[in-house]
Amino acid sequence: MSEASDPRKSGGGPGPDRTAAFPEASAPPDAAAPGGSRHGRFHWPHRGRTDRAPDGGGPAGTAPGPGGSTEAGVARATRDARRVPTGLGASLATSGGVLLAMVEDVRMREANQPEDLRPLADAFARHNAAKEATVRKVLLRHGAPENVVERDRQEGDLIQGILDRALVGRHPSDTHVLTVDGALAQAYQYLFHERRDLVPAIERWVPADESETLSAAFEAIADN
Repeated sequence: MSEASDPRKSGGGPGPDRTAAFPEASAPPDAAAPGGSRHGRFHWPHRGRTDRAPDGGGPAGTAPGPGGSTEAGVARATRDARRVPTGLGASLATSGGVLLAMVEDVRMREANQPEDLRPLADAFARHNAAKEATVRKVLLRHGAPENVVERDRQEGDLIQGILDRALVGRHPSDTHVLTVDGALAQAYQYLFHERRDLVPAIERWVPADESETLSAAFEAIADN
């Protein structure tokens, strides 16, 4: 895939459908209305932020019910899955959606040569660098679960390493195709987990004003 097909590089054409990666998203009819957010292209079914749940740390308005923290955790997970990403969370979801489309394109074409993988590897590296500089640091600073952040870091570094080695032909020729295909499958799953775990964590732990500021920083790194 050439750089011209990368929606971050071309500057023209509609690019991949970023909402396709997340079936619950669709383009709202009023996305271009004046005063809309720069993330207005996405329309998630239930808008608005909620306070942190009592069993998830941080402030909350109510105490756990008689059923204990398990019921509260399930309810919170349901709210998180339907919440509209804002600020940094929206930037992460948008960038991840673009990468998902790139991964899917490479897999469908069964492309595994360096020239096919370089645009994806470069975009993945920028995405990962943007997360390290913004998402992971702010989540840890605000007390989010360290294991979630560390797992994301380790998996991202592993996938990046496989892609980088493929670019310079360091995988054995007899296993190269299988290795690259495995890395692409892992990247696809990784990006879905990112949307499931990190985006709700940002919404829950990071204050709205700080999230908006970091959103610009994330995009500056991921888009360059």
